[in-house]
Amino acid sequence: MRKATTKLLLAVLALSALGFQALAGPVYQKPGPGVPSRWSPRWIYKKDAPAVVLIMALDASGSGELGTGSIVNADGSVITNAHVIFNKDAGMPFPTINVYLKPAKLTGNRNKDLRHPYPASIVQYNREIDLALLQMQNPPPDLPVMPFGDSSRISLGDHVAAIGHPEEGGLWTLTTGVVSTVLANLDGVPGKNVFQTDASINRGNSGGPLIDRDGAMIGINTAMARKAPDGLAITSVNFSIKSSVVKRWLASAAPALAYVDDSGSPTAAAGAADQTRPSPAPSAPDESPAATVASDAQPAAPRIQTHPLMPAPQPAPAPRIITPRRPYRIQNLIKFEIARMNRMGNQMRSEIRRRLPQAHQAAPPSGMESSFQEMDQMSGQQPIPGQ
Repeated sequence: MRKATTKLLLAVLALSALGFQALAGPVYQKPGPGVPSRWSPRWIYKKDAPAVVLIMALDASGSGELGTGSIVNADGSVITNAHVIFNKDAGMPFPTINVYLKPAKLTGNRNKDLRHPYPASIVQYNREIDLALLQMQNPPPDLPVMPFGDSSRISLGDHVAAIGHPEEGGLWTLTTGVVSTVLANLDGVPGKNVFQTDASINRGNSGGPLIDRDGAMIGINTAMARKAPDGLAITSVNFSIKSSVVKRWLASAAPALAYVDDSGSPTAAAGAADQTRPSPAPSAPDESPAATVASDAQPAAPRIQTHPLMPAPQPAPAPRIITPRRPYRIQNLIKFEIARMNRMGNQMRSEIRRRLPQAHQAAPPSGMESSFQEMDQMSGQQPIPGQ
């Protein structure tokens, strides 16, 4: 009897456990050794930040763009956004491009953290799809590589992280969020399919990776929405080009490039990993506005560009903090509120006189005029004259 009771109790406990598991949803399975079973931004940063680079693109005057990129091959191949390396005013790419590797330990001092630039050349770029492939010159051996993830496995609500160099922020900044939704053909460009995410992305993050919970790059951060056409502020609406789009473009842009997939194994783009990488050949200026754009069905092959290198620029100065420590003082806020109340009272008085032309000749409603006078005394201003 006792044995039967014990078996029955164990069966009930087992069924209860299965019920709780069903309520909790499917159990997450590790994709490989070393991957934590739970969302871990700290682990992601430690694993992937060394493969994220800072990119400075400059013209002869020293002005230019700052962006982010990811090392996708141990030979120093870097993927980023085309708008990071393209000078819109000159209508051509910047002549000087330098890549900075993450120091072993960030100090927060740009003069120390950006000490050794590696000149880079442009292998290929496409402005419409907004992708560019760079090649570092004489990079150190055994560079860390950012693995590509499978963007088709990503679901809305999945955790993601971004690493980059946001304007007015620090270097190699980590931000986190979720995948908000997906959009096809961003900006009307066929094949420019993106994730929308609420992970904080700002100028300087462009070209950097959007990383999934397994530490794989499933997108390249490319754009943000900050203001609606009517001027209304927009927040937490950021876009990342899907890794599937990037891999297709790389297959056409650099067929001999072997990148690392989400399993951590080198993958030959377009099945040509055993070939010797060709040297970039000079070509005509950037593609014309009518150039074919890569799409899901038929990726386009962007034009090849090469540019002369110039001496390495000096590290960028420290950012200027423009937000006051105390944007408001209590006294000023009170004065502002009193002035606002006074303007409101004047508007009310004018509206009453406009609607009741004879009201100023008749006795005012009980208490109204005295209230107007009190407001005038508080503000120290005179009421506007009657019309």
